Amino acid sequence: MDQSEPFQNNIIYPILSLFTGGGFLDLGFINLGFEVAQAVEIEPNFIKSYNFALHNYFCKSTNQYIVSSKINHYPIERSIDVSNDLEQKKLVMKHEGICGLIGGPPCQDYSVGGKNAGIEGDKGKLINSYLTLVKKIKPKFLFFENVEGLYKVKRHRAAFDKFVEALEDAGYTVFHDILNVINYGHPQDRPRIALVAFRRDIISKIKKAGYIIEKDNSLLKGDRNDKYAFRWPKPTHENVKKMNWPKKMPFGSEINLNKPIANYELCVASVFDDLNDSFPNQNEFFNPRSYRFFEIAEGDTNRKSFKRLHRMKYSPTVAYGNNEVHLHPTKARRLSVREALRLQTVPDTYVLPKEVPLTHKFKLISNGVPTAKAELIATEIRRTLLIYDNLTK
Repeated sequence: MDQSEPFQNNIIYPILSLFTGGGFLDLGFINLGFEVAQAVEIEPNFIKSYNFALHNYFCKSTNQYIVSSKINHYPIERSIDVSNDLEQKKLVMKHEGICGLIGGPPCQDYSVGGKNAGIEGDKGKLINSYLTLVKKIKPKFLFFENVEGLYKVKRHRAAFDKFVEALEDAGYTVFHDILNVINYGHPQDRPRIALVAFRRDIISKIKKAGYIIEKDNSLLKGDRNDKYAFRWPKPTHENVKKMNWPKKMPFGSEINLNKPIANYELCVASVFDDLNDSFPNQNEFFNPRSYRFFEIAEGDTNRKSFKRLHRMKYSPTVAYGNNEVHLHPTKARRLSVREALRLQTVPDTYVLPKEVPLTHKFKLISNGVPTAKAELIATEIRRTLLIYDNLTK
């Protein structure tokens, strides 16, 4: 989120953002001193949303990289299909050797709740476009995120393993693990495969200086060893699902919020309670009514659709497509745009334009990487880059 504390060192790292969507991932990297030299997106409504929201964010941000004009915002000028050979050539010509490449192709073909078409699907094939650009641009690092189904579903895992092998063959040292934003203190259960890779010449330089290339993810997340060349963010909450969470209760029930509640930061109420109609995008939600809006119990999230969140528990994965409807804990309606953005840890200074249809707004939100998680990963990537920079002075 916005950082008002003075930032350390003035190094700005340029990055290319692919499959940008609404730019939640971009925000996390921007806040840590990475400048998005170009954001690439094909969907016109996403482009309109990105340009409007990022402009507003830059105007109102207290982040010192932005306030000091170290980092600038470059709007998306046109729709780009990254699977197009000509477009790929243009991107390579413009960004060859850029510091970083971030983003992940649309996940529907690898999602258990989606089409499940895998690498053969129209969206699934985009992983090859991503790989082609990495090989030709040869960034110092890359960050890739996708649904855990790409890693855990047997038929998709083969495609992921080939992807990792291809990156290694292209000269990268690869780290990957399943990371869930809920383990970092935010009320959403969103397990995703996270992959970070550094060019091997960078890792070799760091290794020669005495740093350790550790691949055990339990150590990379739990051990804050300063000699690791790269580390994952350290989780703040373990075994969240085994905690003593409340059971379902009738819609409209009273809860005593005056007494201290353990792990309140993991509860939906922690990000909803201060919202009112004055917040941007808070009055935007689908209006169609159903008797189920009044009958589904608070905390009943096991059904396929019409899941009602519980105030004193975390939200299921923010994913509002394929007829999946999430209901407000205490109101007979669906979640608002701002409530969904809050669950995705997007700051309130990020505002979506009124003219973009709700369907596109919720799809954009569902596809995004939680900004707080992006910040944590960007912090660790920046640490590795600074180690390398200090060695090459």
